Order: sequence, then structure tokens, then C-alpha cells
Amino acid sequence: MGSRPDYDVVVVGGGPAGSTAACLLGEAGHRVALLEKRTYPRDKVCGGCLSQKSVRFLDRVFHLPVGALRREGLLDFTGTGYALYIGSSRILAEDLAEPVYFTRRERYDAYFAGMAARAGVEVQTGAEVTAIDHARRTVTTSDGDRYAARVLIGADGVHSRVRRSLPESIVDTERWRENLGWALELAIPRKEAETLMNGDGSIRLDADLATPHLVFAACRRGYGWVFPNREAIVVGIGGLLRMNEKCLPERFEEFLKTVGFSAFTDRKPVGFPLPLGNYIPSPAHEGTVLVGDAAGFASPLLGEGIFYAHRTAELAAHAVDRHLTSAAQLAGTYTALLRRRLIPELRAETALRNFLYGCLDARMQVPLAAFMRATSNRVVDAVQGSRSFRVFRRDDGLHSAVW
Repeated sequence: MGSRPDYDVVVVGGGPAGSTAACLLGEAGHRVALLEKRTYPRDKVCGGCLSQKSVRFLDRVFHLPVGALRREGLLDFTGTGYALYIGSSRILAEDLAEPVYFTRRERYDAYFAGMAARAGVEVQTGAEVTAIDHARRTVTTSDGDRYAARVLIGADGVHSRVRRSLPESIVDTERWRENLGWALELAIPRKEAETLMNGDGSIRLDADLATPHLVFAACRRGYGWVFPNREAIVVGIGGLLRMNEKCLPERFEEFLKTVGFSAFTDRKPVGFPLPLGNYIPSPAHEGTVLVGDAAGFASPLLGEGIFYAHRTAELAAHAVDRHLTSAAQLAGTYTALLRRRLIPELRAETALRNFLYGCLDARMQVPLAAFMRATSNRVVDAVQGSRSFRVFRRDDGLHSAVW
């Protein structure tokens, strides 16, 4: 078995959450190892949506305004409007006051892992963690290398080995399963999509395939999406797993036909789990904390995960830094930050989600459509991060700095 020197922090998982936590702690002067089981650039199934709150985070924390993101090749497409449907009925088609952006995860994840390396982090790829000892604060990889640290950060996604190694008291497994989502997604090369798109579907996409489309009721307790990228059109459908476990493939095929992509029903989509409200309120145990998908942090309504990966990593890095430099209690500090800075928003967004889906289940499409038209600007502002989901009050400091 190989031996490794001790670290202040070992981060397991090199996506946006892991790289953000590692980078911030490296910049703070801590000795950090980042372990990623794959090599960059790596494929990651994801719609790749960057809301304005994500863009503002990247500017505030990493000094990457939109212009810099473009220069670095991190923005693949810009969405200046959107179309919203309930089933095949168009409810809204509006311009956005501020655009949303779309990224390619193989570029995005590699970039921030590289940023962590430039901050002095030891980035190890091809390092699959196979065992975690929380008492000794060690992780062991499939190569037999053992890494020891004062703090462990689990950023290893929705299937997190770190989370599964924690005591059962940390994770409410019933609540986790109750709010776990499942999605199917197909990336269609843009040229093929433009050539083979037909007008037979009940939803007519714009001719240049430049507008993000969201379609509620495409499946139970979930929605379908058509997201434009420069080189591909990403078509997906996702909802709560417990409601869709057996019927999602059939619903996905129906959705392709609905949006005029019946020519692609013979192609196999990629399936993946995603958090949809199953966040862990206190994702910490002794010297271990969880961030991002590993702790279930994503939008309960739309499944947006990139912002929550970055934001929980920032909060965790702040708590870890205080723990290492002033002996502040790690779990208590991180949990307090989550409860003050993030969880109230997630609770309010979950309530909105349950209201919307409850109306759909009760076949109250007409009053729901009226509600969505009346509140669309406020909901969009909340999704973009300039307004709170709690009674939709405007709050420009909602996702402000903690460092």
C-alpha cells in the first residue's frame, strides 16, 4: 500500500463543488488534495444551464465576468428568452431581462480543476476512492494510496461514496429517496436537429433552435426541456423517481415526438439521478462535510445544480477555514451557514414546486396557467437569484459573500 503525507483537507470529487472548495481552501493557504476518479476532460450528463446567480457567483468569487467566461470558452450558448408550456399548451413566451447561459461540462469542470491546481491544490485524477475512515480522517483509493487529512469533503456526486459511509443518523434515507429525481437526456447534433426536425409535434420549436423550452407535465412531478447549445440540442425529461420509475422511457419517446424530434426516437438517451429537494439539512459529521449533489443540493423545482455546487462549496470552505485556523466547530459552523444562507430558499422553492405539481395532479391547468402568467417575472427573478423564493421579495444580497 502506498503512503501519502498528511493534508489539511482531502476533497473527494472534482466537479464544480469539489474544485470550488479545493480552490478556495488552497488560496487560503491550506494544504489540499483533490481526488477525481476520472480524467479531464470528462463527460458529464447535464443540461449545462448557468443562471444569473451562477454567473454572479463566478464574477464575485473567481473574478470571471461574462466577458472572461467567453474568452475562456466556458459559455457555449446564450439564451435571451424562453418558452414555457403545460403539456402542449404554450403558457408563456417571453424575453429575459437578463440572459441565461449554457456551458459544456467537459470544459467547465476541467477549467475549475485547473484553477484549483493553480491555487496550489494537489489534483489527482484517476484516483477512485474505495474506502473512507472517518475516525482516522483517511481515504484509500483503488491503487492502494491512502490520504490522511484533518478534514474530508465529500463532493462525489449523487452516488457519493462519502455520504454512504456516514452514520445512518446523518442521512434520512426515506426522505432522500422520496425526493430523488431521475432524468433521461439526449444530445442531438445541431445540424441533424435542424435537418430532421419536423412540424408534426404539438409543440413547434423556433426555426433556429435558439430558445430554451420548458414543458411541465411532460412526466409526473417533473418537466421536459429543450436546451440549445452551439453544437447540439439537449433534449431531456426528468421528475421524481418514485412517480416515474417505470414509465419514463415511454414518456421520453413521447416528448421527442411532441417537440418534433420523432426522427430520433430510436436513439438511446442517457439516464441519471438528480436531487429534486432531497438536500440533507445537516450534511456534516465530525471532520467530514458534504457539498453539492453529494448532499442533495439542487433546485427542487428545475433541478439546477451548478449554482448549488459552487455555493455549498463556498459555505463549506468558509467553515473548514474557520475550523482549521481558529478551532471553530466544523459541523456546527457549516450547518449554521446552510440554515441561514441557503436552506430557507430551498424550502420556499420546494413549497412552490409542490403547489405547481399539486395543481397539475388535480388537473387544475387553467388556474395554474393564470397563476404562472401573473407571477412569471417574479419566479424568473427568483430562479436568476435577484429575488427570494420567500414571498418573492427582491434581495440583491441574497447570495452574498461569506468569506
